Amino acid sequence: MCKYASKCTLCNRTVEVHTEQQDMNTVEIKISSDCPNLQPLINRLICLDAIYEVIASKEQSFLYGLLKQHHKQIEGCTVYEMIKDFIGQNLGRYYELA
Repeated sequence: MCKYASKCTLCNRTVEVHTEQQDMNTVEIKISSDCPNLQPLINRLICLDAIYEVIASKEQSFLYGLLKQHHKQIEGCTVYEMIKDFIGQNLGRYYELA
């Protein structure tokens, strides 16, 4: 398990993401933040296809769709880009260790 953290440029709140790569594709993430827009997703286990999420466009991304459902100001927020970057970093780390 790895933990990544960064500050959102919209609200200046810290977003932490715990990632655990299950296999070559599947990553489990948990989001932690005091951002009120992310509260429905806090500490919820989210399973994603890491490779797909890294290469998919915003419109095709399952992660972006999930964030858009719950986040009122997703268009101006950098949380999607942050989490996508964390997934990419974790995926690279997984392949280095494998």
